[in-house]
Amino acid sequence: MQGDGLITRALRKAKHTWLVRNVWVRNWGTAREREQGGLLKRPQYAYGLFRATDVARYFGRSSVTVCEFGVASGDGLLNLVQLADEVSRETGVTFRILGFDTGSGLPRTEGYKDHPEIWSAGDFPMVDQDELVSKTQGKAEIVFGDIADTVDAFVESLESSCPLGFVSIDVDVYSGAKSALRCLAGPPETVLPATSLYFDDVGSFFANDWCGELAAIREFNEEHEWRKIGPDRSLFRRTQLLAPWYACMYVCHALDHPARSSPRDRKALTMAAHHELMLRSHLF
Repeated sequence: MQGDGLITRALRKAKHTWLVRNVWVRNWGTAREREQGGLLKRPQYAYGLFRATDVARYFGRSSVTVCEFGVASGDGLLNLVQLADEVSRETGVTFRILGFDTGSGLPRTEGYKDHPEIWSAGDFPMVDQDELVSKTQGKAEIVFGDIADTVDAFVESLESSCPLGFVSIDVDVYSGAKSALRCLAGPPETVLPATSLYFDDVGSFFANDWCGELAAIREFNEEHEWRKIGPDRSLFRRTQLLAPWYACMYVCHALDHPARSSPRDRKALTMAAHHELMLRSHLF
């Protein structure tokens, strides 16, 4: 009984400490502290933005491109703009933000890969295009049309000074995801060596490697020798354990990027110094 009392008091103390820190961080913490605590709206977007800035700075870039495929009502894109403002103020990295959408909802499904048992043409239409464009206040570009027809021009617009660093794919159907992933296949200097990705529809009961976004990922890997998409394996380090969106985070590795061809030009480091470098650069 005495042991039970000690355990109970210890748990209460731990809970109290967590609550105090949570309240403090929520109200007075930095954007990074709030992101790490899962206290920002759409934490997957906040995480992707910080990953993009950290990788960009590590490789000597001060601007980065981020995009959302599947804008629908625009709530996610507007949130992305707001989060980018916060992250930019804190890190000094600036963003080019784009959203891609048909403007008229999901396209017609084309076979089993598009999950016709779940989605139908016209789902999730954009209610008022002009109003959404106005709400972005010029901080984001919205590209209207079928992604299959618009993504290549976007790839051509990418520059090494502002490489692609974070991509959210919420297009639901396989065909849209297949087209969206072409954004990762441009010249190696126009993407970061490792680009953070968020896939919204990889965790449902119907999700599988032969349909939808997971099929698009699998086929992308099969079709590209030097670009490979895999799970984000760093999230186990976070203090907020097992958040549902963790399983939706992936990384596109540009194996042909010049930075991945030879060691960085720096002096040799001890194990402790290398650990400190990785921590300071937020690359763990």
